[in-house]
Amino acid sequence: MDFINVMKSRDGSKIPNVLEEFIIKNAKCFTFQSMETCKIQTEVWNSLSELLRDEEFSDSHPQCLQILKILSRDQQHLDEIVTDSLINLLIDKANLSLHQSSTLPKEFNGILEAQKCIFNLVFSHLKSRTLFSETSIAEAIFVRLSVDNPSSIPHEVILFDLKILFLLTALCSNCRPSLRYSLHGIQRLTKYLEHCTGNGVDHLDCNTVDLCCETLKIIFNLLLSSDKPSDLAVDTDNELQLQCHLMKIIRQFLLINSNAVKKKEALKSHAINLLTSMSYESYEELIPPSANTEDGFQGCDITALVVFLEYLDERLEKPARVLQEELLPVLTVLIQFSKTNRIARKFIRSRVLPPLRDVMHRPEEGDTLRNKLCRLMTSPVTQVEFLVAEFLFVLCKENVSRLIKYSGYGNAAGLLAHRGLMMGHPPTHVSTYSSDSEDSGTEEYKQAEHSINPITGSYEPERPNPLDQMSDEQKEYEAVKLVNMIDKLQRKGIIQPARVGEDGKPRAIEHVMELQKD
Repeated sequence: MDFINVMKSRDGSKIPNVLEEFIIKNAKCFTFQSMETCKIQTEVWNSLSELLRDEEFSDSHPQCLQILKILSRDQQHLDEIVTDSLINLLIDKANLSLHQSSTLPKEFNGILEAQKCIFNLVFSHLKSRTLFSETSIAEAIFVRLSVDNPSSIPHEVILFDLKILFLLTALCSNCRPSLRYSLHGIQRLTKYLEHCTGNGVDHLDCNTVDLCCETLKIIFNLLLSSDKPSDLAVDTDNELQLQCHLMKIIRQFLLINSNAVKKKEALKSHAINLLTSMSYESYEELIPPSANTEDGFQGCDITALVVFLEYLDERLEKPARVLQEELLPVLTVLIQFSKTNRIARKFIRSRVLPPLRDVMHRPEEGDTLRNKLCRLMTSPVTQVEFLVAEFLFVLCKENVSRLIKYSGYGNAAGLLAHRGLMMGHPPTHVSTYSSDSEDSGTEEYKQAEHSINPITGSYEPERPNPLDQMSDEQKEYEAVKLVNMIDKLQRKGIIQPARVGEDGKPRAIEHVMELQKD
């Protein structure tokens, strides 16, 4: 192959042209038909690696790294090609060995190409991922993030540092404990976020927002690790203190109002995702004390809660294919916040489940938050259906009667069946919520209460009972007819009749006659 021959010839007049020609020809390729065999690909990788080790050809190093980046897209023979020596070479060229990372080179072009090659290998190749995770590359990235003036490093270099770190923490679960505890990863990344937001979140540019988003994703991955290294003592109080400090930064991201900050929705989204893995004790930092009556509720600044509810409202009517991704994080946060904080629950309930006035329409009819949530209680997306019902149940302080009042028994049946509460709470049930009164009755509700159908949760005018005009023989005939229809549907597998068992959950029956009362 001419390319390999020129590389081996070390002809300085030909090498730059051959490298450029290869780049132009293969820039958008992901497989390489001219190098199908393992032997040829190995020779190409080796010849480029040798050139990268030769400082005489330093001007061609960025091109060599660009070609390695292109070749790293093809996983076919990487198991044979990738070695410890190659991994260390790429780390060295990315300026990510520990002795390099604290010093800034004059030229970053080659560094960026080496980073992209590392990114490809970590993302798509298991052996490479494992070898990189066993090096000190993550620690070197932390060191580079903590240099005195990170802004002197090009945005793309820092961005790919963070992308590589994200992949390592996402795909190599075994390296998370050491990064979190031994290398103090969360503390270092929190300090980096402080640097990014030093001039205030309302002045962030798009590049800085990208860096913040990547950093939040890495912290999320690190928080997934609960396995502490056996040789390391972990101070639980310091961990909580660190998360409380991080929570203050997250609150700033949530409260961004400036229209000049593009991608602010992406930043809020990643901030909310991170909250799902943080200690619930740190949630208190989201609603700090406030003397301002406009933004206050029972002495707390609840602006962050307003942001959560607005964020939720904007996503409740998204297409079913994206509902789970869009709703699960914010619903999880609202559920846990409502469970653990009385003030948060009372405020959220006042917005989502205000005292009932409209009893003429079904709970799922309309455009209020309650209406939209009730529609999702019968969503085909199971996890969304469950979390929405759980959210409303928690706002009702897990009171079955109150949930039925707001949503109707038909919408709540799935949650009640799952919880074993189809017949209500057992007599021995003791609520874990505060006992302060939250009367939801209004004059409109009390006037129509006797005519509200608990199944639909809405008013239904009185209608004549069709059985009143039937003889006993007609009633018996209709009953037998109904039993036969149910039996036929059951035998065809269309429905599965059930009774409520002793545990409050539905239990399938074998024959329709079991529906008779004992």
